[in-house]
Amino acid sequence: MQRSRPSESKVVAEGGSNALPLGPRVESILEVAYRARRAVLLEGATGIGKSELVAHVAKKLGIGHIVLDLSLLEPPDLVGLPVIEDGRTRYALPRFLPRDGAGILMLEELNRAERYIQQPALQLLTARALHEYVLPDGWACFAAINPETGDYQVTPLDAALRARFLQVPVRPERAAWLAWAGAHGVHPAVMALVRAHERVFSEVSPRSFTYASELLLSMRPHELADDGLLRDVLGGYLPGVWVEALVASGSLASRTLELDVYELLRDYTPKSAYAERLRAWKQRGQTDQLDELTARLCTVLGGPECGVLIAQRALVLPALEALLADLPGDQREQAQDALGSNPTACALLDARPEDVVTNYAAGPLKARVDEWKAQPGKHHRVALLVTAVRAHVLAPHIAEPLRKSNAQRLSLGHFLVQVGERWGLPLVEALQKLGVTPIRPT
Repeated sequence: MQRSRPSESKVVAEGGSNALPLGPRVESILEVAYRARRAVLLEGATGIGKSELVAHVAKKLGIGHIVLDLSLLEPPDLVGLPVIEDGRTRYALPRFLPRDGAGILMLEELNRAERYIQQPALQLLTARALHEYVLPDGWACFAAINPETGDYQVTPLDAALRARFLQVPVRPERAAWLAWAGAHGVHPAVMALVRAHERVFSEVSPRSFTYASELLLSMRPHELADDGLLRDVLGGYLPGVWVEALVASGSLASRTLELDVYELLRDYTPKSAYAERLRAWKQRGQTDQLDELTARLCTVLGGPECGVLIAQRALVLPALEALLADLPGDQREQAQDALGSNPTACALLDARPEDVVTNYAAGPLKARVDEWKAQPGKHHRVALLVTAVRAHVLAPHIAEPLRKSNAQRLSLGHFLVQVGERWGLPLVEALQKLGVTPIRPT
């Protein structure tokens, strides 16, 4: 029988409709706040990755990163112990407070700390000082809090104090977590489950899935084959429905792959060690390894995390196209199809959909599309451009002017004739749905 477990549920709903997805968008805000040396208040449910994102920003900026859990501190731990010198009191400040350099000082659990620790923490955050101590110019203070709801035992922050912060309400984002999980070795079965369910984090926190992955990765083959043990172990972190979904997936004993797909998408070059390994597989006829690599590649390129990887520069076009060029033809086409139909991947292109619907026949983009068509290793670019144009015309403010403009419908006609049925069909179907008839060029 599935036992009950303490749950980190309701993780998405908290934060309100104005909560930002915890990913590249929030990352950009934090970078701006650091440059301005403004204190940030990240507010969101527990276990969604607030602290991890701050650590990522610090690493990206090449600066230091210090974390303090305020719920574990007493006032002297932060303020320092008083010392009498020459008849005057000074405070022997703790070693962890930075004295020079640059970085982010991250204060965890600000509204779960007692009032007597909140006050000095707030002084450090807003005034950048504690008694004689002054935070170095290169440092900024960020803080993380949980929502002030009945689900958390918190000490509410005064509205006047809140106004001194750059307040950023956040919620978990599946795509960003998948991008993070892929780079941090989360179990493939866990990633597949999260990838398959769009609202998975409305019931379970990302941290719970990360913990479940750690358990799976530590289990031996005979333990993974024991469904009863699996249910008992995973039930400590996941609700029964998600435990059953994992057990039924049949992928808990997924084979390991010698090449990391996420590394390939970032670092692959024709002369790299990755390329040597791929060529060895082809020479030895190791089709099982090639098939597994292609399957995982298609999953990432066609998945929601693709756009996040692009935004983080963890998926770059030169590496991707060098990898595609070294794949056997049929497997290259599978990967290109997965990528080309993914709207989140359109950021890879340096071409605008507006250039397709505006004087396309006389513009430079038409010649580039001919070039892409002539090179099998760039066919995904044609598909991505079609996907981008499809998303563009489906925008509510675009459809009506498009119906009334013969020039735009003629541009679309030129484009569709050029790309042909192989790539153009999704765009044709979208235009039919809108009641827009492209004008075929004569």
